Amino acid sequence: MKTEIIDVLSWAAVFDQGLKSSEVLRYLTKKSTIEEVSAVLGGIDEFEQRAGRWYLTGKEYPSVDYKKRTTNADRHLKEGLPVVSKLCETSSILGVAITGSLASGSSVEGADLDLLIVTKADYVWRVRALAVYLEHNARVKTRICPNMVLDRRNLKLRPSVYAARELAMMRPVKGREIFEEMISQNPWFLGHLPNANLSPSIELTEAIGKFPSWWGAMRLPMVGILAEKWEARRRISECKKESSSLESVYDKLRCIGHENEHRSRIEARIVEIAMEVSTHERGLR
Repeated sequence: MKTEIIDVLSWAAVFDQGLKSSEVLRYLTKKSTIEEVSAVLGGIDEFEQRAGRWYLTGKEYPSVDYKKRTTNADRHLKEGLPVVSKLCETSSILGVAITGSLASGSSVEGADLDLLIVTKADYVWRVRALAVYLEHNARVKTRICPNMVLDRRNLKLRPSVYAARELAMMRPVKGREIFEEMISQNPWFLGHLPNANLSPSIELTEAIGKFPSWWGAMRLPMVGILAEKWEARRRISECKKESSSLESVYDKLRCIGHENEHRSRIEARIVEIAMEVSTHERGLR
């Protein structure tokens, strides 16, 4: 289990953070118990505990004010949730989940409120347009980012430990059952994270903002289908031209805006940190 714990602590170290024992267990890639994890953490020199969190021995961590990070996350959620609440009012959306650092409850100042949205069939690009409109017209400081918009007919994601940890962190705010269905349609999730499950939901707050006048027309049977095809055609073309990331997907059923090779960079950094730990360990022998 030592190797698996090094992996999960290396992942946390990418974000300059340590983890509580329960978090190590949750994001561990090996089936275990909290007692087994605690025994390994406390019995091996490569791990050290400070203020209730576990770190990699020998790895330099910048000073992190966890209380401030929690306050940041709470404030950004408070600012952005009313806009998300408005978005959730439309029945064209089946599920919405908060992802990223705000879902984890620990964020830096100025973090975005990232969303994973699941729509009814043939609504991906209309819903994305609605989300962008509400964000642009909201008088809130926190930026709302619909990074992933999926048609309910295609909830399968590319398997990876990174993706599994992102799914484990996400916090549903609407349609929890659709995200439970998503996890069941991606069985590799429990294969990578056998100790994890879907995180608790976040309760929505009172909505702010108004739907645009064009949204009603967008939902009409014939007009709506034509609008979806038009919006999909032009936005898919634009997004593909602007994107240089192999991790992004833009098609009729999916808008996955993972730009800047975010997953690949994090995975590469995890490997680097784990190698640094191994080098430090050999130096102590």
